[in-house]
Amino acid sequence: MIRPLILIMVLSFLTNGSSQGEGPAIYVLGTFHFRQHDFDKYPQDINEEIRKAVEYRPEIICVEWINKSEKTDLYHEGYSKKIEELIGLNKIDTCNIQHKIDSVSQIISVAPDDVRTRADLAALYFVDRDYINACYQWYLIESKLVDSLEWNKILPVNIQSYRRSLYEDPHNQKREIVEIAFPVAENLGLEKIYSIDYRTDQSEYGGHSMAFCRRYEEEHGYNPLMKKAEPVINTYQNWLEEDRQNQTSTYYERINSDEGVKLLFNYYYEMFMSYSYDTDYRKWHELQLEKRNWKIFELLVQSIQESQSSRTFVLIGATHKIYLERYLEESGKFKITRYSELK
Repeated sequence: MIRPLILIMVLSFLTNGSSQGEGPAIYVLGTFHFRQHDFDKYPQDINEEIRKAVEYRPEIICVEWINKSEKTDLYHEGYSKKIEELIGLNKIDTCNIQHKIDSVSQIISVAPDDVRTRADLAALYFVDRDYINACYQWYLIESKLVDSLEWNKILPVNIQSYRRSLYEDPHNQKREIVEIAFPVAENLGLEKIYSIDYRTDQSEYGGHSMAFCRRYEEEHGYNPLMKKAEPVINTYQNWLEEDRQNQTSTYYERINSDEGVKLLFNYYYEMFMSYSYDTDYRKWHELQLEKRNWKIFELLVQSIQESQSSRTFVLIGATHKIYLERYLEESGKFKITRYSELK
């Protein structure tokens, strides 16, 4: 029995019609999660993507990072302990932290070049577990400091280590946030980044995925999730190889094209139709694909309502983009700007 939400999603993706509302405009850029060293392998013109996003003139930027409302340190184990150290070292009063953030933000609004105040704001964001905005403030500080000596005066070494582990860790696969979202926000003079990812159920759906794959591999000799993903991976690699040979940069254009959307959806469609009988697979599908993507959509809508934004830029993994845009379309309350519409 196909659950109603799954059936709606399947039917929606198989139809060509789209519902374009006249409400807030949204541009969703699908990306891949890369590390710093990937720049040598992937020849995308990141500056071109930044230019397009800046010229779109969004009022807010939303990224795939855990929303602080989850009150979790899932991406960075042990951060709760580091936060307590930071509070003690800097004698931070944690009472009514949001009021303090608002007060310091007000100071920055009239003195945007005050790096000491920005350092204070970064620490407050960090204590509030709003990691992405702590990172963003540190990013803005870096662009205003002349040398490392000045940097050390503003940000003690122990706090610098926290900053680096947030977005310079080679194992962190969210470099696109630093390389695309942060420069776009800085160019537009935005002071805040909105986090819209949801990962609370990761430990649960991860267990279901591993159990399903282990049983399947024991019976058939291969991991079904990896096997079914091979056509997608091979196509992506072919696109990259063509770019290398032709010295062009078409990768972002391709993963955000109708072809890219169809490629990803066909993967999920085949997975669902092939393995939906398996209880663990169904649970993984429901938590990872349905619940998580629906929560991302919910957090996006909340961010737009909170900020009263009429134009929003979303930077998110291409897999989530295909679900997010469908939810936006089906609501009929948003105007989606396609990648192909931007020059």
